Amino acid sequence: MTNSELQVNVWRRFFSVLLKCLLFILFVVLFFVVGLFIGYAVIGDGQYWEVLNQDTWAHILSFIK
Repeated sequence: MTNSELQVNVWRRFFSVLLKCLLFILFVVLFFVVGLFIGYAVIGDGQYWEVLNQDTWAHILSFIK
C-alpha cells in the first residue's frame, strides 16, 4: 500500500467516525426533544410546543434554585 492510499484510508476512516459521532449526537437531541414532548404533553397534560417556551424553562429552573 502506498503512502497516498494510506492517507486516503485514514481520511475516509476519520470522516466515517466523525459522521457516526454527529449522527449519535443528532439522535440524542432528537430523542431528548421527543421525550420532552411526551412528558410535557401526554403525562403532564400541557401543549407539547409549550415545552420549548423560555418561560416554561424559567419556571422549571425556579424550582431548582
